[in-house]
Amino acid sequence: NVIHDRNPQYVVESDGSIRNGYAVKLLNMIPEPRVITVSIEGMPGATMKIAGHESADGRTFSIPAEPDKVTALRVFVTLPKERLEEAADGFQLVAEDLQGHERDVYSAHFNIPGAR
Repeated sequence: NVIHDRNPQYVVESDGSIRNGYAVKLLNMIPEPRVITVSIEGMPGATMKIAGHESADGRTFSIPAEPDKVTALRVFVTLPKERLEEAADGFQLVAEDLQGHERDVYSAHFNIPGAR
């Protein structure tokens, strides 16, 4: 499940880049722990941060998911000011269990000032 933040819809960073926030819930409905890979596709200039998690590339994160539980995440996607034209097509937020061959894709909008 993915919900785009409504208030604020975006944040303008001090360097002019734009950040959007998303609430993401990963549902592990099997009785064993899994590692879910969360990544973004599209908007090649964008980077992602997940509160409490680290990533080497800023576009892919490995998230441990407890058995029979929901893992709630705060996801922040940032687009540099010189790449704002990429926001028009949005991006895809992908959750994937590489061992179980499961994949779910959410097509997300990226809000910027002045866009409709």
